[in-house]
Amino acid sequence: MQACRHQNEILMLDVLGELRDPRMRREWEDHLKACGGCRRERLAVLGLLGKVKHAGMPPELSAEQADAMAKAVGWKLRNERIQPVRQGGRRFRFMPVFASACAILAVLYLGYQLLDRPVGGRDNEMAMMPQDLEIIQHLDLLKDMQTIEKLIQVVDIPDPMPSTEQDAPETQGMHRDDNRKSYAS
Repeated sequence: MQACRHQNEILMLDVLGELRDPRMRREWEDHLKACGGCRRERLAVLGLLGKVKHAGMPPELSAEQADAMAKAVGWKLRNERIQPVRQGGRRFRFMPVFASACAILAVLYLGYQLLDRPVGGRDNEMAMMPQDLEIIQHLDLLKDMQTIEKLIQVVDIPDPMPSTEQDAPETQGMHRDDNRKSYAS
């Protein structure tokens, strides 16, 4: 027979000594008289708590051990008071300073090594070809050339009506190409 599930909270309060309500205490004791599973569960939990208390308790010291420990602590405290206080009351610790300096040097070295490398994953993708570098250097000139090409297209709009050179006096001395654009000869 197992313990009743709805009685778990009251069981824990009882074994921990926290069941202080007299009405709940009477109901719990009446239930324990009738339910064998809860009685067994209560005894098992009490046994477990006893083992935990026993395992957690430090062993008793003998009088000689307690005296020896008290003398050792007193000796340590007296020696700390007698030691001269160094400058500023602090003790210089070499190892943390040395470790910090080594870490800083390692970071600087890695930064220097990675300085010439590209940020991307592969070197061959990020390497710039000489032609690409030249294009980037002359980018302003290329932009100006695009503007000139657009200007030429606007100025050289073909006439909607085909005409001859004799019809318009401003076209005298000019010739037309295959696309019917006029150019000075």
